[in-house]
Amino acid sequence: MKSSKTAERIDVFIRIIGFIFLILGLSIAYFTANTPLIPQISPIYYFISILFIVSGLVALISKLD
Repeated sequence: MKSSKTAERIDVFIRIIGFIFLILGLSIAYFTANTPLIPQISPIYYFISILFIVSGLVALISKLD
């Protein structure tokens, strides 16, 4: 079936948001690894970056029906 223009726009918007989350998560992980932080705080930043990366990947591979 052919989807409507609104559904296509929403799908593109979700993929753009997913790409932004993916880039944000990767950059947080990269900068956390390259900056001297208190060792107790580093896992929190890694966890936040993993959440961004996973949500970005899910948004990139999702398909609206």
